[in-house]
Amino acid sequence: MEDLIEKNMGLVASIVNSFHPKNQTEREDYLQAGRIGLWKALKNFNPSKGNVLSTYAWNPIRWEIIKEIKVMKRKKDHVDLSSINVPAYIEKEKFWEYLPELTDEEKIVLDLRLMDYRFHEICMKMGKSNNYIKKLFYSAVEKIKEQEYGQEKGFGC
Repeated sequence: MEDLIEKNMGLVASIVNSFHPKNQTEREDYLQAGRIGLWKALKNFNPSKGNVLSTYAWNPIRWEIIKEIKVMKRKKDHVDLSSINVPAYIEKEKFWEYLPELTDEEKIVLDLRLMDYRFHEICMKMGKSNNYIKKLFYSAVEKIKEQEYGQEKGFGC
């Protein structure tokens, strides 16, 4: 089976190229996902049915790559508030209370996210749309990052 995978890696590479990876790391991740898709296709492939392997394997390869793209996007969009550097004299869980740039709504959304509320739960609690809540959250995160990496104003103190 390993030699069949190696023989068909050209097919995987051509499918990967159709997704236009941005860099070598992304390309390698897509190739690995495509290789898994090819392996799954080979497990279920039956040549006696008259199918050509490349035609049969095309969809499983493509779907594995798409799944990988979704996973990578989720990882990229994930924001870990605990990784932000906060001065020692400020309680880490509520450090945004010291940032005058944040609106009250942004602070509420950050508090609720820290309490493991999901976006749709925050929407229901605040009576706002999902897009509005996400916009508030990411706006607050950008302001925090600017504060941390930007002017270093001392967290509004």
